[in-house]
Amino acid sequence: NINQYSNIINIEWNNIQTIEKLDYGDSNYYLLVTFFNENKNIINKVLLKTSSTIAQEVYASVLENILKLPIPAMRLLDFSMDEYFDMSRNLLNCSTNDQGLNEFIKYEILDKSFILVMEYRENGKRFNELNHKEYFSGKKGEKKYRQLGRIMAFELFCNSFFRASPSNWDENTFFSNLIFYESPSKNGWYFSLINSNIICLSNSIFTSVYRDHINKIKLFLFSIFQNPNSESTQLKLMKDHLNKYLNIYLTSSSSVYIQKGIAKGIKSMVKSLSLPILEDTKEKLKGIVKMDNNNIWKKGIDSIYCPFLLDVLDEIALEYSTNYREKTYFVK
Repeated sequence: NINQYSNIINIEWNNIQTIEKLDYGDSNYYLLVTFFNENKNIINKVLLKTSSTIAQEVYASVLENILKLPIPAMRLLDFSMDEYFDMSRNLLNCSTNDQGLNEFIKYEILDKSFILVMEYRENGKRFNELNHKEYFSGKKGEKKYRQLGRIMAFELFCNSFFRASPSNWDENTFFSNLIFYESPSKNGWYFSLINSNIICLSNSIFTSVYRDHINKIKLFLFSIFQNPNSESTQLKLMKDHLNKYLNIYLTSSSSVYIQKGIAKGIKSMVKSLSLPILEDTKEKLKGIVKMDNNNIWKKGIDSIYCPFLLDVLDEIALEYSTNYREKTYFVK
């Protein structure tokens, strides 16, 4: 009798039965921790994750939650908590028979001050593990493409081509953030976002690098909105890249569905995000940790430059107001 529910709140760390290291690409490693009861039945599974940019990841996840994007439930542990030490002790005790895993836990996970405890959903696949033709076929395929477009819209907003240009997105960049499922969640999503991040330029608006990123976003959206029912140049470049380097062939109609999803994602951001929300989220996150050795958390939060995010949002809103409203059929 296996309980598939992943409970991240009331965790009995002394009931750990197995620990598995998962590689989700782009140097993102997670621990899948399974808990048994006294009858040796699985009662819980959670993911543990940490990184050098964990503060930025938490910020991005808060915005994703506002936009109702598919993120797993999660909570933050910091090393000042009693639970952090309870977790650490049991993780090390349960991995003593696997030296490689034990050293990974000790030197890659527990040397960090902050750890995310994340909900785990069974039967997920990475992008390069899919049978892409089968996965994106039929009516369900159309819905999946639209959902993918909504996620892409947020990627454009929060990472602005820093991870990679859409024409070069692959399993090590944008798609490393996604876990794919055959069946939808209770909210209808076929994906889960597990590697969110946010990267912001903090230099002057007058610098060439700053304007270059803004102009790339503008060009991308202009390309999509010019002829929304035809494959845009930018999406064709992405499709050609996947075909050439990963042997993944997507049809031109898939690009149109993705574009419709991007438009819907843009509409949601324009409606739901603003400078006060961006700044208020940043301010609230500054105080959620009790101890911050070496100002790791503070430096991460301080790196989030809201004026740049606002400029990106303004460009998105401009495209929305000048093109989107004239083509409302585009996102039906």
